[in-house]
Amino acid sequence: MSKEVLAAINYSYEIATYSTPELRGLFNDWLKEIEKEVLAFLKGKERIEPEEVARYLRLERESTIFILNKLAREGSVDVQVSGT
Repeated sequence: MSKEVLAAINYSYEIATYSTPELRGLFNDWLKEIEKEVLAFLKGKERIEPEEVARYLRLERESTIFILNKLAREGSVDVQVSGT
């Protein structure tokens, strides 16, 4: 999973270097709204798999993992990684 997250982050930064300030602002606004949706969806749930969140958001698993890890870095959620 770490490789997937790093790849998503690297790709995001690569795209960001080519985008305009306006597009970066729009993306950040969109991401904040998605984060609110994720937090509302997770409320009251003890444990949930990234695939379930991805289905709810209608996003790819890798995008969902990026968002969940961002929220974890900010202290909004706890993420547990397990090898299966």
